[in-house]
Amino acid sequence: MGALLKSLGWLGWCSVLAWTASAGAAEWRGLLDVRAVEAVAARSWTEAGLGKIRYDNTSNRLGVGQAVVRGDADLTDTLSASAVLSADAQHHGVVDVREAWLEWSPLPVNAWKLRMKAGFFFAPSSVEIDYAGIAWTPERTISSSAINSWLGEELRTNGVEMQLTHLGRHSGASYDYGVTLGTFFGNDPAGTLLAWRGWTISDRIAGRHEAVWLADLPVYRADGAIPRQDRRIRPFREIDGRPGYYIGGNFKQGERVELAVQRYDNRADPLVVKDGQYGWRTRFSHASLVFRPGGGWEWLAQAMHGDTLMGKNAVALDFRAWYVLASHPVGPGRLALRYDRFSTSEHDILPSDPNNEKGRSLALAYTWPLNDGVTLAMELLAVDSQRAARSMVSLRPGQVERSVTSSLRWHF
Repeated sequence: MGALLKSLGWLGWCSVLAWTASAGAAEWRGLLDVRAVEAVAARSWTEAGLGKIRYDNTSNRLGVGQAVVRGDADLTDTLSASAVLSADAQHHGVVDVREAWLEWSPLPVNAWKLRMKAGFFFAPSSVEIDYAGIAWTPERTISSSAINSWLGEELRTNGVEMQLTHLGRHSGASYDYGVTLGTFFGNDPAGTLLAWRGWTISDRIAGRHEAVWLADLPVYRADGAIPRQDRRIRPFREIDGRPGYYIGGNFKQGERVELAVQRYDNRADPLVVKDGQYGWRTRFSHASLVFRPGGGWEWLAQAMHGDTLMGKNAVALDFRAWYVLASHPVGPGRLALRYDRFSTSEHDILPSDPNNEKGRSLALAYTWPLNDGVTLAMELLAVDSQRAARSMVSLRPGQVERSVTSSLRWHF
């Protein structure tokens, strides 16, 4: 069974990439996001620091936030293929695979609609992200919430997913509901970044083959308590040969109310280490709500609670995060305000490796469609966080970081 799931996942994204390279009949779409940034912040996590935001005092003030190309093709009436390739100014010139999958969506013969995916893709776990768009990016802000910043960096489904939806129109109901079930390989190191880097507020999305550098903390140096741990984290690695899973449910009443819940478990063996990467047993539950009461108002909320374990009890912590976002049309565009809270609480056997953290952030953003293909977005972001581990590299545990970002997004 495990070999079959691995084959389906690899077959999905590898065949899609092969198709991408050769297909001429595909529908191609793209996004070029050019940024102007002014930041007052500690060394960013993108540069192996312990800062909470994507940009810091040394970042280039003008650069490419992301460049994305997506191809979609109908292989048959019910089978399609998609691939998303991406690059950005902090990716050192490397073009990587963001997603690649095959999708089977037969026409429903009754009230139940089935959809199957196989490959490398994002699980349906966010309400602030545009899943139908090109690049898994926020619709109302530039940065993502802490929850979705983490999902974009450490989690991807490399396997298969089934969605079954009951369509209310077949029974005269005003609502739809459904279930989602996914199983995958990879994501065994997921939790590493939460433990040793902590939450972030960003829109930086990791590619399939990317390695993320950790800060130079004593615990995983050659003379530290965990010397077998590499400073480079490869989030989507398979380490122990055990599949993980997620299961969720959703409810939607027109465009007014959307509810969703999900349980995720990577089932990693925390005692296995391979090529400098430990298995981290990471589990979480989360719930989300979208409410549109009328008058142009839109309210979004999402909450997550989970735990992660590495070794017998070398690193063990609980993690929590939630946010509320409100948006409303103002003038030619839309104004959005998002408030985040996040924390980690450790309960392991290494007091020399403090991983406790708490913080909050506030983002105020305005998006203005200039024409059918170009959107101007502006965001003020402030993050206030406390992390004891910063004192181990001569930093103040408490930091307040701010940025002002303008983004010109060209969809083509």
